[in-house]
Amino acid sequence: MSSEGSEAKQKAERKAEEKAPDKRLIKEGDLVLVDYTIRVKENGELIETTIEEEAKKENAQAQGPFEPRLIIPGRGFTLKAFEEQLIGMAPGEEKKFEIPPEKAFGPRDPSKIRVIPLRRLRDVEGPITIGSRIIVDGREGIVRSIGSGRVQVDFNPYLAGKTLDCYVKVVKILTEKSEKIKALIHYRIPDVDVSKFKVRATKTTVTIQIPDEAMLLPAIQVAKKTLARDLMEYVDGIEKVTFTEVFSKEKAQ
Repeated sequence: MSSEGSEAKQKAERKAEEKAPDKRLIKEGDLVLVDYTIRVKENGELIETTIEEEAKKENAQAQGPFEPRLIIPGRGFTLKAFEEQLIGMAPGEEKKFEIPPEKAFGPRDPSKIRVIPLRRLRDVEGPITIGSRIIVDGREGIVRSIGSGRVQVDFNPYLAGKTLDCYVKVVKILTEKSEKIKALIHYRIPDVDVSKFKVRATKTTVTIQIPDEAMLLPAIQVAKKTLARDLMEYVDGIEKVTFTEVFSKEKAQ
């Protein structure tokens, strides 16, 4: 075969690869955007969703914003059992699965259920009714029963002992450095539009200009420190992160 024929064949193969669907599969440590819905298996109660249509079914608009969430399998961004289910999935793939209590929030512990005299709860904020959540001695509990001047309070985690019914769809596996950086910024500082952060990146450094909207956030310093750690840990090659804040005369007036 001539060199011209060989080049033509290579070009054709490259074009075919470009048109072919993404065959990459999720592995541990990948930055992945997913949509998901989690319910309690026993009664169908909605726990969390990134899908607006699912929330509207339950009048749960307050759970927003509704958008794909960043998860890094094996890094503790959500339940370990949930992250394990993502391994080996491909972009666009959907899956339904269950997570048993022992791999979710653990079994219910009877020793964490206490009976408390009602008089001890006079300073508790909010109404004390069956099903209400109250704070007692710095711990949150759920009122299970009320009677004879006593209140039974369950201090187990709300989802303890419950099987989770899960749905997940892989939206995208992030591969470009720029999209990984933006996804991590949005994950750590979700209250500000990520497009307002000006980012400059080299092979080993990232410089992020903090917009005015983010400067006064109550936990911005903690968010910056955590974001810097994330960028150096999850974006290959990044060894230094710099944050800048710009003050102009017009803004100062």
